[in-house]
Amino acid sequence: MPTHISCIIKSFMIGMLLLLATSGFAADSSNVLLQFMETEYTPVLSLLPTSMPLADSFKPSNQPFAGTIISFSGAAYVYHKNDNIVYTIKKNIPVFSGDTLVTGKKSRVIVQMSDESILTLTSQTKLTIDRSLPRMKVRDTALQLFFGKVRALVKKLSGEYTVRTPTGSIGVRGTDFAIAVASAPPPKRQAATGLLTAVLTGKSPSTVELAGQFGPSVTVKPLSVAGVGMGEKAQEAAYVGAAALSVLEKITEQPSPPALPVKSVPSVSASGPCWPFASKPEKLQYFKVCGP
Repeated sequence: MPTHISCIIKSFMIGMLLLLATSGFAADSSNVLLQFMETEYTPVLSLLPTSMPLADSFKPSNQPFAGTIISFSGAAYVYHKNDNIVYTIKKNIPVFSGDTLVTGKKSRVIVQMSDESILTLTSQTKLTIDRSLPRMKVRDTALQLFFGKVRALVKKLSGEYTVRTPTGSIGVRGTDFAIAVASAPPPKRQAATGLLTAVLTGKSPSTVELAGQFGPSVTVKPLSVAGVGMGEKAQEAAYVGAAALSVLEKITEQPSPPALPVKSVPSVSASGPCWPFASKPEKLQYFKVCGP
């Protein structure tokens, strides 16, 4: 066999092996990231500043208005910029530019932002609203996610909507996406090093730009997932299809109403859906519990 033909065959075989290896890695990587998005993580250190006392009642900030708490469950807290007091989150309280929201275990907070986006914070999440300043049809929103998981439904408008994390930054075009920040899953036989940021997008036209601490940004198109580790460049996004919707729904799923010994249909009140609740099941005495 001539030497040049032999070299061509060897080059072809090496190229095929590299292609297979790359494809396999991409598939494994997307599965790891999806699992990472589904997992609830516990931070090593407290997400709340231990030096701040808990206030008896809520007081607004002097910073610009940024949104309203429309729903919450469990224990959740907020503290203002340049303040040294922590407030317990309650329904309908306002949030402001510079505010930091922190959720506890098995907790959830939903915020209606002033830019018409909706944020859902899952348990053990820490998020700072740097600013949320809608300007007619042009928005100017900047968030920082330090730990945990957030899903955002963003109305598509012109302007800037960015989310920073300890390992990278996300530029949002719209409209449905989730971000998770936690300790990176350990490689085989190696300890985890640093944090990982993962981004998952919903249906079209949901698209974001993910950038690491160096290197070019990558476009995460609809129904796709991508990640970036500490001191790394963003990896190429992988299409995961319907699996993305399944994970997104789990992030924002609401707690089920209490189990009832009799069949009933929830009624609706001004404060939200109501479910009959048995105060003394043995006597079948019921009253209504209403809420979001």
